[in-house]
Amino acid sequence: MTDLARTVDGRGIDRVPSTRRFDPRRHRRVPGLLDLWLVCGPRGRPALPSAPERPLDAPAVAELVRRTGDAADDVRILTDDGARHAELFTEVAGLLGHDVLVSPDGADIRQVLPGRASDADADDGPLHALPLDRVTRQPMDWLVLQPPGLATPLPGWFAVEDGLVRPRTGVVNLPLATGVALATRADFVARRATAHRLGATAPELLTVSVTARSGGFLIGDYNGTQQVRDAGHLAALLGELPLYGADLRLWLTWPSEPDEQAKLRAQAVELAETTGATIWTPPPGGRAELVDDHRHLRALDAAGGVAPWQAHRPRYADGPPAVDATPDGLLVPRSSRQRLVVATDAPDDTGTGDSAPNDTASDGSEVAAPAPAPRPTLAVEHRRAARYGPPWLRPGQQVTVTEFEAFVPVDGELERAAAEGVPTPELFLVAHLDPRSAPHRADLLRVRIAPGGAIPVQALRSHVPARLQYLLGAPDTYLLPAGRLDRARVRDGFRATDDGRLRPVDGLDGSALRIRSAPAGMSTGGLPHDVSRWPAHGTRRAYALLPERSRGLAPGWLPLARRRPAARAGRLLVELRVPRGRTVDVEATADAVGELPLVRGRAQRLREAGVELILTSRSYDRIQVERVHRVRDGVWEPVSGVAGPLPVALRAAQSPPASGASASS
Repeated sequence: MTDLARTVDGRGIDRVPSTRRFDPRRHRRVPGLLDLWLVCGPRGRPALPSAPERPLDAPAVAELVRRTGDAADDVRILTDDGARHAELFTEVAGLLGHDVLVSPDGADIRQVLPGRASDADADDGPLHALPLDRVTRQPMDWLVLQPPGLATPLPGWFAVEDGLVRPRTGVVNLPLATGVALATRADFVARRATAHRLGATAPELLTVSVTARSGGFLIGDYNGTQQVRDAGHLAALLGELPLYGADLRLWLTWPSEPDEQAKLRAQAVELAETTGATIWTPPPGGRAELVDDHRHLRALDAAGGVAPWQAHRPRYADGPPAVDATPDGLLVPRSSRQRLVVATDAPDDTGTGDSAPNDTASDGSEVAAPAPAPRPTLAVEHRRAARYGPPWLRPGQQVTVTEFEAFVPVDGELERAAAEGVPTPELFLVAHLDPRSAPHRADLLRVRIAPGGAIPVQALRSHVPARLQYLLGAPDTYLLPAGRLDRARVRDGFRATDDGRLRPVDGLDGSALRIRSAPAGMSTGGLPHDVSRWPAHGTRRAYALLPERSRGLAPGWLPLARRRPAARAGRLLVELRVPRGRTVDVEATADAVGELPLVRGRAQRLREAGVELILTSRSYDRIQVERVHRVRDGVWEPVSGVAGPLPVALRAAQSPPASGASASS
C-alpha cells in the first residue's frame, strides 16, 4: 500500500483518498435506496439541479420522492453539508415513514472506486458516493435520520461504514433486550421502533417478535424478499438463542381465519418440540400488545380484552415453566413473582363500571385500581363542524357512536386541569381505554365521552404530523378533538403514587373537559402547534424593532409587524424578507382558536398586546435582512452595508460604529 493510504475514524481500515467530483452519470446506485441529487439554492436551501432558483421544503422533497422512487425505499440526499438541513430532512423521513441518509456538516460529496490506487487505474464503471471532510479530506460516515416518533438507536436497513452505504445480507432481524425481532421491508421502521420500546425482561423469558402469515411465520431478507416459513425453519434461525428448557414468548398477532389459527397452533407446538422451550402465545385470534411506557407485553383475546398467555410445552419438559401467566395478560417470573395491580371493575346497572376494587399503597392507604373501559362502537362520520380542532384531520373519520369512558393523562396540577383545562400545545387531547397505556406515573382524569366525541388513533384517515407519529403504535388510544370537547365531561381523577399506583381524587366530577394553553416552553409563545402561518404564498416583507445595543436575538421567538412602525429612539428597524409559512399569524390564529370555546389560549392576549406575527428562533438563520435603520433626528435612516442572514446582520448592526462613521444612505 502506498504512503497515500489513510485510516478512517481510527479503525485501522486502509483507504485510498483518490476521489473525483460528483458526476451523476458515473454514480453507483444501491438497490433499495433512492438517491436524490440536490444543490444549494437561494439562502442555502436545497434545490433541484434543474431549478436551482426554487428552494424545496419538506413536503416538496417528500412528494418528489414519491413520484420518482419505490414506496419501500430509503432515501439518500446527495448534497454537500446535508446535516445542515437535518430538521428539514428529518421531517421528510416522517412524511415518508423511511430513513433518510445525509452527509455530515463540513462534508463534500465525492466519488470513489474502492481498491484503486490512483485515478489512472479507475475504469469507466460506476463510482460510489462518498462524504469527504472538506478540511482533512478523510471519508466521513453518512448520517441516518429516522422518522420522528419512530427514531431509535437501532441500526437502519443499510450498513453505513467507512464512508460507504452497503446492502446488508441475510434475514432481517433486530435485537431485543432478551431476544430478537424478525421484520420485513414493509414493517421494518415500525417494528424497529416497537422493538426499542420493549424493556428488559427477566432472564428466564426470551422474546421473539414475528409476523404470523398463512399458518406460519413470515421471514424477510435484506434483499427485499419474504417467505412464510414453518416452525423448523424458525427454530434454525433462532439457533443462537439459549432455547432448550427456556420460556419463549412469541410477540405476534393471530390470523382471524379458523383454519389458519389451527395451523399456527400446530406450528407453536412443533416449535416447542423442536427447541425444547415452552412457547407462550396470546390466545388464538388474539394478539400481543406493547403496554405503552410500561415496556412490557400484554396478551389480548380475539375481542380485544385482556387474557392470559397460553403455554405450548414440549412433551419431555422437566418441571414447571419459569414464568407464570397472570389474569391481567402478563408473564412474570415464578421465582420472584411481581404483583402488578390491574383490577377489574364490577359493572354497575348502567354498564359503565362505576365500582372498582382497592389495593393498599406503601403507606397503608387504599389505592384505586381503575379498570379498562369496554371498547366503543365505531362508525364513519359524514358531517362535521367547520372548526374541528386539528386542521390535518380530514373529513370522513371513524368516530365513536356509543358512550364510553377513557383516561386522559395530565401533566401538571390535577385539580386545575379538571377546573380550567388540561395543558397541551395540541388542539386535541389523548385518551386511553386502559390506564396502563398512559405514560408511566401520569395523573389521570377519567372522562365520560358522548357519541361522536372521539376518534380511534388506529383508524385515522389522515396523514399524522411527524411529531405525533408515536401515537400510531399506541393501542386503545383515542383523539378528543377540541371542537368536540363539549361531548366529554370529567368523572373523577387519579393521582399517581411513587410506587406507580393510582390514588383517587375526589371533588372533580361533573366539570366540562377543556384545553388550556401549555407553558411557553412547550410551544411558541404558548400557542398551539397547529397555528395559522404567514405568508401563505411567496415571500413578503416584515419589520422587527430591536434594541440598538444588545447581544443578539432573543431566545424563543421574535415579534414582527407587517407595516413599518414609527421611529423609536434606541431601537433598530430591521426589514426582513420572510419566505412562505415562516411566521405564526397571531391574528388568524386568535380567530381560529376563538371558534373553539373549550380551548383557552394566549393568542387573543398576544393580539391585544399588538403582536401581529411571531418568528421562531429555529427560523432565524433562514430569514434575510434587506436593510437596517437607526433613528436620527426623529426619523428612520438606513445603515449602509448591513444585510444577510438575520443573526449575522443583527450582530453587525448592533456593534458600536467605527470612529468617525455615521449612518448614511
